Amino acid sequence: MPVSPAPLPFARARSEAQRQDRMAQLIAVTRELLTRAPATTLTLGNVAGAAGLAKSGILRYAGSREALLLRVMHAEHLAWIDALADALPGSTPAAALAGTLTARPVLCDLIAASPVLIGRLDPDEMHDLVSQSNDAQQRLGAALRPSLPLSEDQLSALTAAVHAFTGTTWAWSNPESIQPMVTDFEATVLRLLEVFIAGLLSTA
Repeated sequence: MPVSPAPLPFARARSEAQRQDRMAQLIAVTRELLTRAPATTLTLGNVAGAAGLAKSGILRYAGSREALLLRVMHAEHLAWIDALADALPGSTPAAALAGTLTARPVLCDLIAASPVLIGRLDPDEMHDLVSQSNDAQQRLGAALRPSLPLSEDQLSALTAAVHAFTGTTWAWSNPESIQPMVTDFEATVLRLLEVFIAGLLSTA
């Protein structure tokens, strides 16, 4: 069973380095909670209890519940891209993408929840999200290009497709549903990506 991150010290972070460290700890606490509960049900109270902070303390560092969850998604994106880079040399791009996404259920759940989360951000939080998204997309391109050379437009299209396919398929394969519409997440995402990548390359 995963070990929960230690509660955060009570002292308020004052320097930029301390604030960054506090944010990293909040991301770790939230990520651990998401291994046991979906993003749609996770509350600020849950995070505050696990972190040893008041809700106001969470808001002081993260801005909002939605911004915190999207920061966790960015961290998960970066870890996924590292895993993808390791998987690509021995696999097709579509298979590596589908396999590494399947291995990261927290990321898939956050991608599925992200449209609602994004819709609740304020302008400053949206600016931060755009920066995080651009960073993740450039890292994804760098990981893919040795196996799948893409222009910036193609990379942007593939990034959108990965998120659309992952979010929808994850929601449709929800194990809590009485009758999930998708019974094999990885196989479904793999087929969708194979078709999309083939089409993307045929129009190059």
